Amino acid sequence: MNLAAHLLRNAKRDPGGPALGRGAAVVADWAGMAAQVAKLAGGLRALGYAPGTRIAIVAANSTDYAVAIYAIWWAGYAAVPVNVKLHPKELAYCLDHSQAALVFHSRDLGESVAATGTNARRVEIGGADWHRLFVEPIGLADAAPDDLLWLFYTSGTTGRPKGAMITHRNALAVATSYAIDIDPPEAGGCLLHAAPMSHGSGLYMFPTLAIGATQVVPESGGFDPAEIQAL
Repeated sequence: MNLAAHLLRNAKRDPGGPALGRGAAVVADWAGMAAQVAKLAGGLRALGYAPGTRIAIVAANSTDYAVAIYAIWWAGYAAVPVNVKLHPKELAYCLDHSQAALVFHSRDLGESVAATGTNARRVEIGGADWHRLFVEPIGLADAAPDDLLWLFYTSGTTGRPKGAMITHRNALAVATSYAIDIDPPEAGGCLLHAAPMSHGSGLYMFPTLAIGATQVVPESGGFDPAEIQAL
């Protein structure tokens, strides 16, 4: 039931197909993305975390974001993607409340994460500790339908942020409902991540990656009208 099985399936059925794009450039095919994910999952497992451990991501959009979140699931852990625009106190609350054991963060947000005083291990995406986590690949972890996949924190507009618990079964339902009710994805298509991958755009990975669509992140990592129009 592990949602990361979709990535493994893509790597087997279309290994050379484009999986990750940065701007107009393909940076990984499905076999390459699956290999990266399996190696990073191996590094996470080597840290000794128990199944179901929560691992946070506080980062701007990037292709490494997709690698990180699928590695978390591949290893049998739960992802806690956090809105990077939260107030520092809200960020601290989410990291503490989620009981995250490790935080992946982009370089520009390292100080913000450190300022929370979190006891979680901190790893800068793209930094030395990040690269050291890519070790011997491991096989896809088993997951029960009701195992936690994504701990989704609200923005806290009516109080403190609230963590919605999304299971593997929930995510599969999201993917299926998206294809039926919103916009049936097509193999060979692309998802352009112009919105935050910690929220809506990240949820759109479920159905689009499942069908084999390329995950594309603008080179700027954000929303620039001219760049989006060109892509």
